[in-house]
Amino acid sequence: MLNKRLIQVFIVALLGITSSAFAQQQVKDYTIKQGDTLWDISKKELSDSFLWPKIWKENPEIANPDKLVPGQIIRIPIYLLQQEVTPEEQPAAEPVAEKAPEKKVIQKVETTPAPEMPLVGNKLFIASGHIADTIPIVGEITGAPTMRKLFGNLDLVYVKTGVQVSPGDRFYVLKRPKLVLHPISNAKVGYLMDVAGIAEIKKFEFGEIVAQILTIYGDITTGDVLIPYAEMTPPIVSKPYRKPDIKGYIVAARNLRENNGLFDVVYIDRGKRDGVEVGDVFRTVFIGKQKVPSGAIQVFTVDQKASVAIVRKSTISIIPGTMIMQAE
Repeated sequence: MLNKRLIQVFIVALLGITSSAFAQQQVKDYTIKQGDTLWDISKKELSDSFLWPKIWKENPEIANPDKLVPGQIIRIPIYLLQQEVTPEEQPAAEPVAEKAPEKKVIQKVETTPAPEMPLVGNKLFIASGHIADTIPIVGEITGAPTMRKLFGNLDLVYVKTGVQVSPGDRFYVLKRPKLVLHPISNAKVGYLMDVAGIAEIKKFEFGEIVAQILTIYGDITTGDVLIPYAEMTPPIVSKPYRKPDIKGYIVAARNLRENNGLFDVVYIDRGKRDGVEVGDVFRTVFIGKQKVPSGAIQVFTVDQKASVAIVRKSTISIIPGTMIMQAE
């Protein structure tokens, strides 16, 4: 009896070890990189962006799925890749005496349409800013406890503001707004808002206002300015997209780039007052000795007099001064 009982204990322990080892094989370690989101990680590792809540559930130490810390190691539940739908067991059919074969019925399987995606990603939508007549500057970055002049994610900085602030208040960080002149007429178009990141007021210390960089979209340095913060969500527009008969010009590009190609961001001198709407598609034409088609752009932000667009097609470099017209 004793030997039999020892054998039973050994078998239970062996099963426990096997189950533990099997469970460990069902997850994969992943190191967070700068700019990662659970949505992107789920797409890359599990081939389905909409499984991101499963990754979050597997990693309870992630307090906010929108604020991933580069270098943090998380677990990917790769067992989700191995799941298969098991058909329900059907009762065995009773034998039927010589009966004409029944016609096969082909059942139509209705597929769920894929959800419509935003025209651009959230980071690009915010970082692209827009061209405005005036910029509501309320403060600037004056320095840092570390004495550095270039700052990254989660760095602490000193700020000076012209408005009353409290811990928890957030602001967009902008590069110093740049005046945009029309490349054809040389008339003033407005000031380009180049959003570099998001900062949050943390505390008051030794007469200084201390803020923390929460998100970075580009270089943040001493002298960058602050404007009020508001939640922004990239637009979703249903197909077919409009192709209005509107003519205008590309007046600038993000980061004031001269040569632009696929997925770069450009700014046009047409807005709401001209009939432009979010989602509109235009073709671009280089004006030289002769007109040369250069690509296509799609608008994702519209203001009264100007709009922001992303390059969807590029055959040659798209530069400020390029004409826009009705897409074919």
